[in-house]
Amino acid sequence: MSLFSELLGDCSPYIFNLVYDIDVRMLFIECLDDPSDEEPSLRIVFPEVTAYAESNQADAMDDELMDDLVSIDWTNENQVTILTCKKEIVIDMTGAPFTEEIE
Repeated sequence: MSLFSELLGDCSPYIFNLVYDIDVRMLFIECLDDPSDEEPSLRIVFPEVTAYAESNQADAMDDELMDDLVSIDWTNENQVTILTCKKEIVIDMTGAPFTEEIE
């Protein structure tokens, strides 16, 4: 089941910042409304992460280019796969993902 539209809403898929904080067991993805923006407008939060795995896409584009979200899908009951142009992230979590507006 796709979470992409539910979490991203009207925001663009351009990633400003993507951080996994192992100390608080949360993955944060901050997105821009427009690639020319310098401030993110939406934060997607994946809380209570119990397992985290990341791999680079074999055909990833130049690292100088901005990354963007391609899909966010439930893989099973407690697992989400996040695909960007540059990487694939698989997380297991006990919490539910949510979004926060960034002002």
